[in-house]
Amino acid sequence: MPLIATDLDGTLLTTGSQAPHPDAIAAVHQAIAAGIPVVFATGRAPVDVLPIAELVGHRWFAVCNDGAAIVDLRTESVIKTHPMPQVAKSAVIQRLKLKHPDVKFLIDRVRVGAIPNNRAGLVVEEGFEAPWAWALDGAEFVTNIEDALSDPDVVKIAAYVDADGENPAVFYEIKQSTLDIATAVRIHSEKTFVDFSHIGISKATGVQELAQMHGIADADVFAVGDLHNDIEMLGWAGFSFAVANAHPAVHEVADLIVPSNDEGGVAVVIAAAMAHLRLP
Repeated sequence: MPLIATDLDGTLLTTGSQAPHPDAIAAVHQAIAAGIPVVFATGRAPVDVLPIAELVGHRWFAVCNDGAAIVDLRTESVIKTHPMPQVAKSAVIQRLKLKHPDVKFLIDRVRVGAIPNNRAGLVVEEGFEAPWAWALDGAEFVTNIEDALSDPDVVKIAAYVDADGENPAVFYEIKQSTLDIATAVRIHSEKTFVDFSHIGISKATGVQELAQMHGIADADVFAVGDLHNDIEMLGWAGFSFAVANAHPAVHEVADLIVPSNDEGGVAVVIAAAMAHLRLP
């Protein structure tokens, strides 16, 4: 039995929208009707995935926070998280402040249980300039992020550095400085944004957890994405796809390039999975 794992922003969702292409929605329904599980694999928090699931009419599982939270969309609850250890959280903050004194942070707290209907889990340090400001609505703002680090449910730290985001040098320097304590993911933006999670955790590990729970082999996973946080998932999956609008680094690791998010490219991935299901 195949499993389909799709990124949301820039992949399933059309540009500048919270909605997928109609062809992609129709394909998701076809997969569900054929008994093929579809996983939303995203950097978004659980609260931001529920409206998309409702819009698509999809109620299975989602991998949120880049693998740090597993969500059951049927019960609208978080069933598992991978919080960052206290020593890792503190070290990330201290090491980045040492190299980039003006760095600002955001942390995301996700608890196992029912998904709240707000973004109260976000704590934002004053001066943090999110590339996705809509996602900060309802967040808690603080003057010093270290005051919130003791919370045991922190699954992600995001760092903002006022440096050219198109220049990968700053990201790689930050990644190298935290390699032993956290997983660092580059966020595509004009300025430098880096997400940190529990070391070893990624979309790939989250989707693999769900595949193992349902007896599906890694080789039967069809994964599609568009940005840096999809690279591990595409490298791990049995069949990997990148939408045409994906970053060149994602094209390099994908087995096949499909039409863009605005052309419903995920439908091509689902068609391939359904063809795989029919093979003897």
